[in-house]
Amino acid sequence: MRPTQVILLAAGKGTRMRSRLPKVAHRVAGRAMLEHVLRAAAEALAPEAEAAHPPDAEAASGGDAEEHLPQFEIVVGHEREAVRQAIRWAPTRGRVRYVTQEEPLGTGHAVLQARPQLAEGEVAPATVLVLYGDTPIIRAQTLRALLATHEREGATLTFLTALADRETDYGRILRDHEGRVTGIVEVTHATAQQRAIAEVNSGIYCFDAAWLWSRLDDLAPHASGEYYLTDMVALAVREGRLVSTTTGSLDETMGVNDRAMLAEAERILHDRLLRALMLGGVTIQDPASTYVECGVRVGQDSLLRPGTMLQGETVIGERCEIGPHSVIRDSQIGDDCAVLASWVEEAIMEPRSWVGPMSHLRPGARICSGAKLGNYAEVKNATIGPGAQMHHFSYMGDASVGARTNIAAGAITANFAPDGSKTRTEIGDDVFISCDTILRAPVRVGDGARTGAGAIVTRDVPPYSLAVGMPARVIRHLQPPTGAATEAPVASDAPIQDMAADDDGKKRE
Repeated sequence: MRPTQVILLAAGKGTRMRSRLPKVAHRVAGRAMLEHVLRAAAEALAPEAEAAHPPDAEAASGGDAEEHLPQFEIVVGHEREAVRQAIRWAPTRGRVRYVTQEEPLGTGHAVLQARPQLAEGEVAPATVLVLYGDTPIIRAQTLRALLATHEREGATLTFLTALADRETDYGRILRDHEGRVTGIVEVTHATAQQRAIAEVNSGIYCFDAAWLWSRLDDLAPHASGEYYLTDMVALAVREGRLVSTTTGSLDETMGVNDRAMLAEAERILHDRLLRALMLGGVTIQDPASTYVECGVRVGQDSLLRPGTMLQGETVIGERCEIGPHSVIRDSQIGDDCAVLASWVEEAIMEPRSWVGPMSHLRPGARICSGAKLGNYAEVKNATIGPGAQMHHFSYMGDASVGARTNIAAGAITANFAPDGSKTRTEIGDDVFISCDTILRAPVRVGDGARTGAGAIVTRDVPPYSLAVGMPARVIRHLQPPTGAATEAPVASDAPIQDMAADDDGKKRE
């Protein structure tokens, strides 16, 4: 493919959106509208092998000569920074540059702002692809077909059309009796016969770069003072230039102008994403009540129950059960996991772990293999070890919980100090934290230790010992399992007491 410059028009105010946010920054399926268009263009321009497997940044820096990499020019208005902040992604091949259209003088004037300023010896792109930042439904394969037609036919101008099955305000395509394009007429200027034409203009164009930049200054302003890019079609026809077209779906060419159209774009992308998941081996019980954003990956034979919402860069493994009514955002879920009616945010669940119902994994949570969290368990910036159990209104924050440890009902870590600092709690392997235990950080509970119900632990608890009371005191050393490694007991202000009784009922000292 010839060196290509992509121009994305994103300077429109979008007054019909009735928003302080720039129109192209509004999100559809988890991404800004402009980002959808940028990603589609980058994929369309990638070599075929890379389209399916995008290269990493290091690999992308080699190979092709720099002048053959695509150039992406984003034309913005006065809200430039808001648009930039909305884009969370950049192509690995090529460069992205923002240029400003200071005055809103139409699409022709906007494209003119992206005219390349070439350094000495720099090779100018041979093709210019013009896109609109408010068309988030456009597919890479559609753009690829447009570019291929333009190059194959050696056209001066190639643009994308659609066949409308409903009333639209898009310009109608005029052709002669041999099917050649003779112009585009806007709806406001069309006759009744012309309005009946089904073929409409998408506003997506491919130009021969040399011709575009030599003719763009010839555009005449309309009564509004604006310069229309559509006039380039009539100019090419008058010069006898070859004008070609390709046809896409009307949905793909839909520009989003208001909140109702934003919701329609969301619906179309929603259906597209869910269909791809189902064809890939994922069971979705009720697609109408399941929401999945772009970037989410789900493994084969996983089940998404009604009310499930998967957001951000979430990855879910194989044979998982998600939902009903679970929300997972920017998290990694391993194979054979379950998330039942729970929230998972920026967390990791290792294979064969279980969460819910009604639990909450907050950022930094890690649930190790075989661990199980039940009703109303909350974990924040903490690791729950392999095979650990945590149920019933418990909270572990800024903590490490060892393997096979049990966190009973109502147990919490008190990790927040009055000065705003947070300290950690370390709980070893095979520990039993009884009901309503409060662990006031920083504190460590050794392997095999136990706490009594309602204990308030303010000092370290030695391995294989029992601590009870408020504040908790160690009252007994427990027998470690055969072969278990032990540590020396931690000193305590209070003497170790054994409150157990012999079989004859006498107290043992």
